[in-house]
Amino acid sequence: MGVELVHHNTESQHMDDVNFSDSELVYHVRDALLSVQLGNSDSYHQLVGVMHHSERLALDEVALLVTSLKALSGAVSYIDDAHHHSLLSSIFGMSMWKYGPDVMDALLELVISLAASNGKYVDSCLDMLISNFMPPVYLIDTLKQPRGQAKKEQVLSRVHAALKDITDLVPMATSRLSSIVVQRMPMTFKKHGEKDRMKYHTEIYVENMLRLESGEFREFVGSRMLMAVVDMLIELDVAIGWNDILQDDSPKGIFAMELEDDDEGTISDDEDGDVELPRTLSHKSLGKNIIADLLDGLMVQTFEHLEFCASNSRLNEVFETLLHSFMLTIMSTYKSKFAQFVMFYACALDPENCGVKFASVLADRFVYGDNPLTR
Repeated sequence: MGVELVHHNTESQHMDDVNFSDSELVYHVRDALLSVQLGNSDSYHQLVGVMHHSERLALDEVALLVTSLKALSGAVSYIDDAHHHSLLSSIFGMSMWKYGPDVMDALLELVISLAASNGKYVDSCLDMLISNFMPPVYLIDTLKQPRGQAKKEQVLSRVHAALKDITDLVPMATSRLSSIVVQRMPMTFKKHGEKDRMKYHTEIYVENMLRLESGEFREFVGSRMLMAVVDMLIELDVAIGWNDILQDDSPKGIFAMELEDDDEGTISDDEDGDVELPRTLSHKSLGKNIIADLLDGLMVQTFEHLEFCASNSRLNEVFETLLHSFMLTIMSTYKSKFAQFVMFYACALDPENCGVKFASVLADRFVYGDNPLTR
């Protein structure tokens, strides 16, 4: 099978109208990589130029990018970070959200090959994949639309599959995965005017963290993912000062909760007799608070995750992590006002087991605890 490389950018003009078989293409890329050490970088710079695109690609440019990525996968053992830093930076800086399935698949094949070829690339490969948990800011409005959901699933399903492939090929990568995910967690709004987009960024990142918690990695990263999410909730919680709470708007105070259907003070039963639990914190006492809005969204995500765990008979397993997090962080955080509702929600989903255990542990802490409580 032959591949015709046709590209009209000046950086790749020497590759115009050249026919290569698959094996010849790998040799061509290999020679371009080796030529750098010999002082001839022209072919190498042409290759790097193929990776750099700031505008929408034409069909021939897409074909060239796909074939170049595949050829690099075949010549991955010739990539050396000492001589090919610009190429590696281009690869690790690529956003899958900008491309179609063909480019995404070729790019992931290369990233997986890099991770498997040399342990020193594992962190960079994991970091590149985790960076693709979040779309570029300019795409967020599009992704909120129904047609954007298909794109979101195209990207994220591939990212998580690639993470699984890398950890299968390089088992030590599992120990690095959770650390990199936590290090990359978004925490603050960069600009007030971009609050909606940054809120979406944070929510989609947490969605991926919870996906890791409940997926094939849960044995290795599940507890840390859940505890990191709770820590994020606490940080947002304490950022809401008491002065921000307009207590005169609601007689229920800051701990009031409301149903999604806005029926106050009631809990409805469905046709099967199951209790529908409140899922959002009341905003009546918070006013138009950006941090409160983000906290509310993340709390709902966490509640939904707990429901998912309960439906898959994992609630008791997750509850142990929540209980540890509650006793370690929430109980010792003086200004925490809302984060504890995650624990209460888990108890409400299974009062006979989780609820009873929580009450017992809490009572023991008050009666027999050696360390004084700060709240």
